[in-house]
Amino acid sequence: MKLSLEKIKESVCNDMLNVGIDVNIDNPKTIQEKISWLKTYDIMPLKTKCTDKIKLHEYCKEKLGKDICVPIYYEYNSANDIVFDLLPSEFVLKCNHGSGMTIVVKDKNRTNKNEFEYYRKTLEEWKNYDFSEKAAEYHYKDIVPKIFAEKLLGENIIDYKICCFNGEPKFLQICFDRNMHQHTVKYNYYDNDLNPLYISELSTPADYTVDINSIKPKKFELMKEYAKKLSQDFKFVRVDFYEINGTVYLGELTFTPAGGHLKYNESDKKEISLLFGNMLKL
Repeated sequence: MKLSLEKIKESVCNDMLNVGIDVNIDNPKTIQEKISWLKTYDIMPLKTKCTDKIKLHEYCKEKLGKDICVPIYYEYNSANDIVFDLLPSEFVLKCNHGSGMTIVVKDKNRTNKNEFEYYRKTLEEWKNYDFSEKAAEYHYKDIVPKIFAEKLLGENIIDYKICCFNGEPKFLQICFDRNMHQHTVKYNYYDNDLNPLYISELSTPADYTVDINSIKPKKFELMKEYAKKLSQDFKFVRVDFYEINGTVYLGELTFTPAGGHLKYNESDKKEISLLFGNMLKL
């Protein structure tokens, strides 16, 4: 059922209130308010296409002339269609219509039948879940749910997330020291010259004592070039990359980071929220 604009706006405001953020969508100034405005008024088919982790491959090829997304081995309409014998020894299983719907298989030869059946059950449950309702992110709503298997790039790899405002890369988040088992990660913010911004999120620690040379991407200029091309059609998007053995991979395009529930350690004074909000022209 198609939701009315009034219902979408109400859902977005209620979602933000549920996490303790009161937003003024009619006169947005902070980044939280402007992302809420986008969640309400900027829902469009192209966002839905690029949010779809399978169809993103098409958009990437359109914009860059080549597909730099993580390679997909197989697509499935149902978890029952998965033939594990056809997959390599290591791979990742995902759903295309949400976030966090990921199963990492590091060695299928050490995975027993019960584990495979658990994967099927979990994936089928995820496939039937309407992710758009979790945080009022309605650009997810019209994605046709599918399951797919893709290449495993490695464990605990570094994420490079370039935030683009009105088609311009503005700053980089480097996500490192990821622990898949404990679900922890560190987020540092840097400008376009890799100078630290000393910004930290309330829910995720930063560590600016780390040597930037140990975590920076070797092909940052190329990433910025890709991000600029991939962000041209959108007012705001975060372009997520990986760099493995000198190869840059596109992870995903993220239109509403953390569902818009962005909180910074300085958020009580709103300096960071207003700083980022001022970067975005609606």
